[in-house]
Amino acid sequence: MSDKKLSFGANPSMREVPTGQHALISIGKDFSEWKTIETEWGQKFSFPITLFSHPSYESIPSKGMTMTWESKSVAALNLFAYIYQTDGEIRTFDWDVNAMFEGKWKLHRTDSGTYQLEQL
Repeated sequence: MSDKKLSFGANPSMREVPTGQHALISIGKDFSEWKTIETEWGQKFSFPITLFSHPSYESIPSKGMTMTWESKSVAALNLFAYIYQTDGEIRTFDWDVNAMFEGKWKLHRTDSGTYQLEQL
């Protein structure tokens, strides 16, 4: 018998980070789960994340919350383009790219509303 449990439904989407504040996340390393999606606001990039802190959430477990970050920000575009080629194929790297995505990232929203993503 497998230890794997069934699970149904979609992960919640992370709320926007308020301007001038930041969230702490880890980014999912299964690049096949990174997607572009069409929304009523146009194309967005979608990444599985674990959320560790966010000013719009009162209580987050110490192990974090599994959810999705959906954004059309330049930071999301640059992150997606780092892994995916223009033809939609995952790039090949001469190093362990998964190791680069270990640890936490700071997702800062500037006072002008733009996002900056910084590896900690």
